[in-house]
Amino acid sequence: MSSKAAKSVLALAALIVILAAPMARAATQGDDLKVTLAPYAWLTGFNGTVGVRGVQANINASFADLSKYLNIAGMLHADVVYLDTFGLLGELNYAQLGDQASGKRVSLDGQMGLFLSDVAAFYRVGTAALGKDGACPTSLDLLAGARIWSLGLRLKADLPFNNRSIYKQKSWVDPVVGARIGMRLNEKWDIALRGGVGGFGISSAFTWDAMALVGYSFWEHGTVYLGYRAVGANHTEGSGKDYFKFDAVLNGPILALAFTF
Repeated sequence: MSSKAAKSVLALAALIVILAAPMARAATQGDDLKVTLAPYAWLTGFNGTVGVRGVQANINASFADLSKYLNIAGMLHADVVYLDTFGLLGELNYAQLGDQASGKRVSLDGQMGLFLSDVAAFYRVGTAALGKDGACPTSLDLLAGARIWSLGLRLKADLPFNNRSIYKQKSWVDPVVGARIGMRLNEKWDIALRGGVGGFGISSAFTWDAMALVGYSFWEHGTVYLGYRAVGANHTEGSGKDYFKFDAVLNGPILALAFTF
């Protein structure tokens, strides 16, 4: 991971903490704020094509093979809602991957650092009482924000008379829009769904995401979530020595521990 990407990770992490900490204190004092902080594990599979300077590699690593290619990872979600109407969410994902990916006389030289962050504002359209006697309150949020990518990868070209290693670091930002649904089944169980699209040719040609979670509340302020998330992007830029391609899908199960105040 480059120093520039590392600074971006630290800056965003600091921003989430700075915003969330005083809001959490205010919420406990009876103000109209609800704050959720959730460290989580995203067992990320990786499928797609990456390319640097005309050299490309196809990668197909499922989350079942995680122990073979994941070196280190860290994930955090923060969510702030004001008056049950307006809010802000942020997510930080960092993974250091290592694998041997097959390509046309190309291999992934065991090193790829990926930083992915979503930052979005949302508006709660409303909450409807569904189910028998309105026992399942369900909320709908509309989201708009940005998805921040930073990818550092090293490709090794296995060509006649040329066994070279190529490294490239790229960062870009995609606008995203989406929606989120939260359904409270009963006092203990709830369901959360989220999805969106973005890119629109502004940076990436296209990016998308989808997530489904089932939660169990074991404490007034604590919920454990289990589900599945997928994020995809098609980003290509430059030519010749400036060529860079990332056309891939990250997907796998999620296990999260959420604390809400």
